[in-house]
Amino acid sequence: MTPERWKQIEETFAGALLVPSPQQTEWVAKVCGSDMELRREVEQLLKEDEKAAAEGFMTAPEPSKDTEAIDQTESWPRRRRRLGQNGPATRFDSGTDPLGDPGGFSKAAIVAGLRTQPISETESVVRARLRELPLIYILILVMATTWRCLLLGDNDRVLHVLDGCVIAALAGVIALVSSPRPISISRLRWLELGMIGMLATRVAIVQYRIVLIFSRRDEPMMAQMSVKNIVLVTCVLIITYGLYVPKTWRRVAPVVVTLAALPFATLSMLCLTHPEAMGWLWEAWRINGTSRFLLFTFDAMILGIVAIGSTFGAYAITRLRRQVAEARELGQYRLRRQIGAGGMGEVYLAEHQLLKRPCALKLIRPGSVEDPRALARFEREVRLTATLSHPNTVEIYDYGRTEDGTYYYVMEYLPGLSLADLVERHGPLPPGRAIYLLRQVCLALREAHASGLIHRDIKPSNIFASRRGGMHDVAKLLDFGLVLPMARAGIPQLSGEGQVLGTPLFMSPEQAKGGVELDERSDIYSLGAVAYYLLTGQPPFDEEDGIRAMIAHARDPVVPPSQVYEGIPADLERVVMRCLAKNKGDRYANANFLELALGDCECSACWGQESASAWWRNAEMSRCLEADRVT
Repeated sequence: MTPERWKQIEETFAGALLVPSPQQTEWVAKVCGSDMELRREVEQLLKEDEKAAAEGFMTAPEPSKDTEAIDQTESWPRRRRRLGQNGPATRFDSGTDPLGDPGGFSKAAIVAGLRTQPISETESVVRARLRELPLIYILILVMATTWRCLLLGDNDRVLHVLDGCVIAALAGVIALVSSPRPISISRLRWLELGMIGMLATRVAIVQYRIVLIFSRRDEPMMAQMSVKNIVLVTCVLIITYGLYVPKTWRRVAPVVVTLAALPFATLSMLCLTHPEAMGWLWEAWRINGTSRFLLFTFDAMILGIVAIGSTFGAYAITRLRRQVAEARELGQYRLRRQIGAGGMGEVYLAEHQLLKRPCALKLIRPGSVEDPRALARFEREVRLTATLSHPNTVEIYDYGRTEDGTYYYVMEYLPGLSLADLVERHGPLPPGRAIYLLRQVCLALREAHASGLIHRDIKPSNIFASRRGGMHDVAKLLDFGLVLPMARAGIPQLSGEGQVLGTPLFMSPEQAKGGVELDERSDIYSLGAVAYYLLTGQPPFDEEDGIRAMIAHARDPVVPPSQVYEGIPADLERVVMRCLAKNKGDRYANANFLELALGDCECSACWGQESASAWWRNAEMSRCLEADRVT
C-alpha cells in the first residue's frame, strides 16, 4: 500500500473519530463510497480504537494537585493525555502523515505499528505483485496456445480445456487479491505457491501429451523441439517466481529447483510409461553419434543457472530492501519521510521503533553545511530548547550523533498547521482566534525570557497550531536555532561578527540594524509582526527583497492593520501597534504584560476550545470529503 493510500486512510479515520460512535459506520460508508478497501481499513482502525478505549489502553495517570493548580491560574492547561476524557484522539496536519498525538501514545499509531509486517513481506506489496503476476501468466498461456494451434495444428481438446481452466483460475486469483477482503501474509504465500504449482502442472501435462504425440508419429525432431520450448517456459516461471514477488532465498530455492527438474522428470515419466515410443531418446545423433538424451544436458545446465540466479536474485533484492530500511533509521528511530527543511537542517517524520511513537527528527548531515559554526548552533539549539518545559514550547525527546557524523535531535511531532500555512490556506484569522494563539506564545516566551533567552526568529512558520491532549489550537513555539542568551559576556559569536540572522519580514528594528544588545522586547516586536500577519494576511512590510524589508522595519512607519483589512477591533489594533513601535522603550516591557493586554481585549472571549474544536472538525471533514472526490 502506497504512502498516499495510508495518508488517505489516516485522514478518513481521523474524520470518523470526530463523529459520534453510533454514526461512525454510516459516515464512513458515505465518505468511502465504492472504495471498499478504504472502508475496510478505516472500520478496522475504529474497531481497534474502541477495543483500546474499552480496555483503558495507555490511559495517563491523573494529574497532581500542583498541576491542577497551575491549570487554574494560567490561561492554558498543561500537557496531558486522558483517553476517553477529552474526546477521541484525532489527527490533522499539514502535508504530513497524521500518525497521532505525539505528546502521548496514539492508539491508532500503536495499532498501525502492531499490524506492520517485515519490509520484505508486506501484505500490500505481495497483493500488488500477485495482481500483476497472473496477468503475465495469462498472456504467456494465450501466446503459447495460439502458437501451438497455428503452427503445430494442435487440436487437443484436453489441452484446450486445461488452458481455459488455468486462465479462469488465474483470473480468480486477480479478483481475490483485488477484493477488500483481508488476506494474511501466510495465506498469500500459499496462494502464490498454489498458482506456481498449477502452472507447473499445466506445463508438465502439455509436455507429456505433445512429446508423446510426436514420439508416436516418429517425429523425434519435433518432440525434441517441444522439450526445448518447455524449458524456455520453465525458465520464465523460475525467474518470475524468484524475483517478482518479494520473498527470502530460502523459500525460493526449493521451488525453483523443483521447477528446473520438472521437464526431465516428465521425460522420465514418459520413458517409464511409453518406453517404445520414447526409444528415440537413446538413439544416436546422426552427425556425431551422441545420444539424443545427452543433448538435453545443455538445457539442464541452463535451467540450473537460471535457478541459481533466481535464488541469488531473491537474496540480493531482500538484502537491498533491508539496506534501504536501515538507511532510513537513526538509532531507535525510523525515518518515514521529509516534512520540512531549513537553514539549520532537514526535518523528518519519524517513529520510535519500540514505543511506536511518532516524532519529528531534525538533522544535519556531514558536509551539508560549510560553516562549522552551524553545528555549534545546532547543538546549542538542542541544549537551550531542552531547558524549556512550558507546554507551549516544542518538547525535545532525544539527541544524538550517528557513526557517519550526522547530528540529530528528536522533538514532539505536531499534527496541525503552522500559522503561515493556516493563513495561506484559510486567510486572515478572526481577531479572537489570533488572540487565543498569541497569548499562548506569550506564555512560552515568558519562560524563555525568564531563563535569559531571546528567540530572535519568531515568525508564523515557527509557531504551530496543533492538537495536544484532546485540545485544539494549542500553540507551539519551535525552532530555537537562533536563540541568544541575553548575558553575552564570554560567549563565542556563533553567528559570525556583523552577520544578521533572522527572518527580515518579522525582525525587530534593532535586529535589522545588526544590534548586538538585543533583549526580550525584540521578540515582542517580532510577535507583533506575527499578529499583524494573522489579522491581515500579510506582514507589516511586504517586501520581496530582504534588505528592503529590514530597512523598512528600521525606518518606515507601520500602516495600521485596520487600514489593510476590515473588522479589526480598535483595542486589539492598539496592542499590535504598540508591539511594533520603533523605539523598544515604547513596546511592552515583557511577554507577560503583552499577554495581559491581549486578554483585556474585548474580543479575547470570542474564541475558545469549543470554537477551536468546531473549526478543526469542519476542516477535517472537508478535507476527507475532498479526498473522496479526488479518488
